[in-house]
Amino acid sequence: MRYKTGKVALSGINMDIPQGSFVYLIGESGAGKSTLLKMMYGGIRPTSGQLEVQGTTIRDASEHQIRALRQRTGIIFQGNRLLHSRTVFENVALPLRAQGWNAERLLPRVEKVLSFVGLKDRLWSYPETLSGGEQQRVAIARAMLSNPPLILADEPTGNLDDDTARHVLDILSALNKLGTTIIMATHDLHLLTSHPGDVVQLHKGVLVTGRRQRRNP
Repeated sequence: MRYKTGKVALSGINMDIPQGSFVYLIGESGAGKSTLLKMMYGGIRPTSGQLEVQGTTIRDASEHQIRALRQRTGIIFQGNRLLHSRTVFENVALPLRAQGWNAERLLPRVEKVLSFVGLKDRLWSYPETLSGGEQQRVAIARAMLSNPPLILADEPTGNLDDDTARHVLDILSALNKLGTTIIMATHDLHLLTSHPGDVVQLHKGVLVTGRRQRRNP
């Protein structure tokens, strides 16, 4: 990925992530982690090379194909990006509401995913009344709403204390055990010990290492 300014954000990345993996993207700030995640859902496109995600070749895909890919991809943005003027229900419902689902059809689905993250009782609350960890769990519920095979998470534990971060990882790990591929950018390297996964390390836009960890049964 080369920007118009000439800066190279990613170069020579060569890897394969099988369905069902739990992958940590690690590296210093500016290493290219967020850029790579953004490319994986078609937010930006490679300027050279090939990137295929869920059968979609990102560089050459039509806008229709990119929209279809995003419907099969849950995204947890850095800072969670909740709409503070909307209720938890409205925030979580956004991906399927954009696909034309009405509120009556959405309600049981939203209740189900909020139960999964332990927040069913906060359905009609507003984000400002929630703790940071609760807000991040709402973001996870929104990402998993359409039961996507892939969830991309950009520093989902970055602003959380250790106990809350581990709880967020518990939820993502539970989703992974159900078959969802999780690709997560993080600075919290201690989480790799408590929640093992495969590791992809970037440094200044270059792949340093990719290794597989043995997970706890």
